[in-house]
Amino acid sequence: MIMKIFLNGNEMQFVEGGYKYVFMKPCQHFQEKTIDKTNGDKMHIEFYDNGVQIRTLITKEEVATIINRNVAIDTKNNQIYILEEGNEARTNPDGSVDIIK
Repeated sequence: MIMKIFLNGNEMQFVEGGYKYVFMKPCQHFQEKTIDKTNGDKMHIEFYDNGVQIRTLITKEEVATIINRNVAIDTKNNQIYILEEGNEARTNPDGSVDIIK
């Protein structure tokens, strides 16, 4: 069975090894916690000192992540750009992303 992956409500391609987060506003510290549910599901929460919050629900069928920012997904380099207000991103034909602002 192929697991479905969602980011901010949009289905995306599974990548072996995952994606790397790239913050447009740097962060120094973060806190994280994983909550195990009795049915085997997990909720992973990350709070960053730059205001970014990442919540991931992991079930047997899917992984659904919500980030409280707009994002740009670079499928060529397996990176997720976490944008701040005023940032704009352009996706290139090869799947890479350019940050314009």
